[in-house]
Amino acid sequence: MRWKIALVVALILGAVGGSWLKNLPGFVIIAYNKTSYEMRLWIAISLLMLFMVIVYVVIMFIRSILASPNRIKNWKGERHWRKARKQTIKGMLSFIEGRWKQSETTMINAAKNSDTKLINYLVAAQSAQHQNSQDRRDAYLRLAHAAEPNAKVAIGLTQAQLQLDNLQFEQALATLSDLSVKNSNHPFILKLLCVTHRKLEDWQAIIEILPALKKQKVFVPEKLDRIESQSVVGILKSAVDKGELESFNDAWINLPSASRKKSNHILSYATSLIVFNQMDEAEKLVKLLFKKNPSEQVICLFGEIKSTNGNKQFTFLENWYNNHSDVPACIYLALAKVAFSISLWGKARFYLERGIRTAPCAESYFMMAKTLQQLDDHELAAECYRQGLEHVVHPEVKGTALLLEDGSEDLVSANLLPKLESTPK
Repeated sequence: MRWKIALVVALILGAVGGSWLKNLPGFVIIAYNKTSYEMRLWIAISLLMLFMVIVYVVIMFIRSILASPNRIKNWKGERHWRKARKQTIKGMLSFIEGRWKQSETTMINAAKNSDTKLINYLVAAQSAQHQNSQDRRDAYLRLAHAAEPNAKVAIGLTQAQLQLDNLQFEQALATLSDLSVKNSNHPFILKLLCVTHRKLEDWQAIIEILPALKKQKVFVPEKLDRIESQSVVGILKSAVDKGELESFNDAWINLPSASRKKSNHILSYATSLIVFNQMDEAEKLVKLLFKKNPSEQVICLFGEIKSTNGNKQFTFLENWYNNHSDVPACIYLALAKVAFSISLWGKARFYLERGIRTAPCAESYFMMAKTLQQLDDHELAAECYRQGLEHVVHPEVKGTALLLEDGSEDLVSANLLPKLESTPK
């Protein structure tokens, strides 16, 4: 469109200018040695303009000839680039379709002339790993780094993910640790670090990065709580496995204050104290949980404690039970265990009977059988063992031979059968 406008303007100017030039008065004389040329002024001006046009055309022609190799080179480069882009797209499609060998070959061939070498090498590395070739995978990652030295984070994250997928947890930790030196708050680096530490069961390391995980919102709060709880349990379990009470207490004290205040963590600590036979300390902690969060786990754990003052323990639990109308079924087994531990056989049988009525379980049948043996009712104890075994195989079947007769609630009195008071546990 522009050249059309330029042509019209040139014709108009030529028509107007030509008429003006033709009417110019005067002559031009060109003398050379003894020869002279005389011509009208407008002819001289026209010849001069023609000469200038010819010179311009010649110059442009020479420049065009000189520039031809570069143009050909650029044309070839653009052609190779277009081909490389098509190959890259083809390689990506092959990768998505799971054709690992084809994807690797195509991406590497395309990388020679591609302006996306980083992507080509990273995809090729993943394709190589899918073919169980770690050597080629690592070679492509090195090529990616050479192609884009400034893409250290992207390359490192890809390498760490591939190492994790290949169960190379120590290598992945080394890669991520190197990345985190200058990118300590990078969300995805933190996430992969957390995953790696969990695989290596390095619970203390997870506790150390928990504040950063929370700050960067790497996980939703519910999942972060689960990770924290798993880590606390792991730390305590490792300390318990060492069998040293002092080391165990140090592990608990070294936990963040906020972690030591959570009910589920206190419960885990109390559970471990029972393993070390620190019953009184465990009892104190669990009693506090009754006020804070009397869950089923708390009640069940309280029944496992063998306090040095069992009567006081039983009174506390029974009073709590009597003062609460909505209680879980596990309370009966917990009451029965504590009663059994202080030789209150009648109380133990009474609460076990209620527990079996409400929510029968193998442990309740087992405790009932042991209690009946203490009450010298060996026949019913044998029946209890039988029903307990049947309950394990067929949980839907309810026992009937263990129901207390009407008016037998007086069995809850520890003084009903004086001869049993001296019966050993």
